Amino acid sequence: MYIKELLVRNFRNFRAAKLQFTDSSVNTVLGENASGKTNIFHAIRLVLDDSLPQNSKYLSVNDFHRGLGIPNGHWIIIGFKFGGLGVSDEEMVMANHALELEGGNAEGTYTFVYRPKLHVRKKLFEISQSESNIETRLELISNYLHTIIIGKEDYEVVAFTRTSVDWSDDSIYSTLVGNFQTGIFPDPENEDAALIGALKPAYFSLVKEVSCTYVKALRNVVNDMKYAKTNPLYKLLSYKSSEIDGTDEIIDSVKQLNSDISGLEQIKELSQSIRNTLMEAIGQTYSPSIDISSDLPENIVDLVQSLTLVVEDSIGYNGSGKIEDLSLGGANLIYLALKLYEYEVHQEREDKIAHFLLIEEPEAHIHNHIQKTLFSNFHSTNTQVFISTHSTQISSVAKISALNMISRKANYSEVYWPANRLSQIQIIGIERYLDAIRSTLLFAKSVILVEGDAEQILIPQLIKKILGVSLDEMGISLISMDGTVFKHISVLFHQDRVKNYCSIITDRDAPYLTEPTDYADEEYIEKLQRAEVDGARRYEELSSLCGESTYLGAFFAQNTFETELILASNSALFRSAIPQLYTSPAWVTRMNTNFVTSSSAQLSHYALKLANKEGKGWFAIVLSEFINGQTNIPNYILNALSHSLEGHDKEPIYRKMMQHRLEVHSVNSQNFFNEVDNNWRRSKEAFTDLYLGDPLIPLLTAE
Repeated sequence: MYIKELLVRNFRNFRAAKLQFTDSSVNTVLGENASGKTNIFHAIRLVLDDSLPQNSKYLSVNDFHRGLGIPNGHWIIIGFKFGGLGVSDEEMVMANHALELEGGNAEGTYTFVYRPKLHVRKKLFEISQSESNIETRLELISNYLHTIIIGKEDYEVVAFTRTSVDWSDDSIYSTLVGNFQTGIFPDPENEDAALIGALKPAYFSLVKEVSCTYVKALRNVVNDMKYAKTNPLYKLLSYKSSEIDGTDEIIDSVKQLNSDISGLEQIKELSQSIRNTLMEAIGQTYSPSIDISSDLPENIVDLVQSLTLVVEDSIGYNGSGKIEDLSLGGANLIYLALKLYEYEVHQEREDKIAHFLLIEEPEAHIHNHIQKTLFSNFHSTNTQVFISTHSTQISSVAKISALNMISRKANYSEVYWPANRLSQIQIIGIERYLDAIRSTLLFAKSVILVEGDAEQILIPQLIKKILGVSLDEMGISLISMDGTVFKHISVLFHQDRVKNYCSIITDRDAPYLTEPTDYADEEYIEKLQRAEVDGARRYEELSSLCGESTYLGAFFAQNTFETELILASNSALFRSAIPQLYTSPAWVTRMNTNFVTSSSAQLSHYALKLANKEGKGWFAIVLSEFINGQTNIPNYILNALSHSLEGHDKEPIYRKMMQHRLEVHSVNSQNFFNEVDNNWRRSKEAFTDLYLGDPLIPLLTAE
């Protein structure tokens, strides 16, 4: 039995989210900080982990999704769809169609619900039936909801099996729970068991029938390993203590050792001296009794658990041997190894219908190579494994088919399935292409894909130095594809998969010359014409691909990136780089004269000549040193940036850009905003009127 799907409704930062899992690979839950990875694991543990206190299932108002506003009356729903059900009694209770169990591949559901008790639901139904005027009805409902206490007084924990509805559907939620916008609530006496499922039988407790082990995020494991309750070594030692032969002889030896140490003359003298000091200080009436004695444990379990680890950071390293003197990474690796072994031992000892292992953010303080090796080598027989991470190293070796990606929005988080509706060939291609650098696209709020080194080096510099805000600050990852084959990665950004905006920046390769000149011969013209054919094909392919996705946009240089950059009135920028590329004064003078022209074809030609002299990547590094506030950004790049910022809170980003541009124009930004009363619409209009040719204008007017 394995978890095939998890639904989370109204729980913490999830309004309505689904996660899909597989039993054949390690399942990765990936997301930025505060996206909700820990909350997903806690939702699983509420149902499957018997190490959680029973009262933890009685949730509080803080566990409800904040986007609900006043959560009173709402339900928290954590729904599991299980696959691979067998023929045990517990599995048959959950199976949607018991007759399918014969093959051992049936599916079933188990739904944990935290909801108002019957008297509350009945009262909501009665109010909704008693008043036909919607405004009056909503007022009555609101007044009553404010009297409901989210706790044991008015809320209950129940479970349903064989649920047949999709609780993430808002219309279904409104029908079965209630419509908080219209004030209409269902009659709780007429719950449709065919839809909502059968109430969990009293004898059935799923948490007792499965094994769920949770390895928490590796924050301070040195401290955890000092205490019995949090040190996994103690549990392993307790398992082994029952297998030790000759325990009576060992305990007799310990008792004798305690007696011998306590009976040492020096120990007795020290005890008597302390007693005398106490007596003199506070008198016999109030003086506590004190003695010094050896206190080695005199039962085998406690004695074995008193053993400790002698550790070093690596083989051959000479340290103190104490856990507290290990590096943070070394301590984390030892702790993780102990937890994994503890799990394996526990699995062997427990006869359960399913085993689940949750490992939260195992990457803390662990070297990049170790992260990748640990993840790619990890496997556990007969266990479904879940790992949460925000490590690009781990995500680069994760299986896209077993990946759930959490994206944090303004006041909630969404879950995306990157492999949804992709072919196996497409999935394999994406998995092979992702590395630690490119996998950052899975963490970004939006993405820009570019052809190669020149764009990867220069575009971030252009945006930062000219607009005053970095791509990182905007949450945009710029990824070099090292070529023009964008479709294999760009298919991720789609309404069925990752619903983040992605811009493709590439070249159309339209020729800037069609006839030979004194600086371009016939052979060069033919080269431009061949490139035009490839560019036209790429334009058609990407335009078609973008037409299928709401989130994907392609933006083309008419010829190439370098020609588009110089034609954006950036001749001075290119001329600044000439002395860095030519050592001969004569050549410097000669090349400079080539840029003193109004011919777009000549500017394009010599821009490419400069770029190709030492290679476009190196030229981009040289050119980046001369970018300043007077440089211009080509419009197609600004359009790509505008597309990537869809879905962002753009006002603070554009306001910061505007402040930077005002400084470039030697204008006091504070005075400027005060003059328009800090009104954003008026600010944009005033800036546009004053600085019509500014690079920021295309962004402000594109909204």
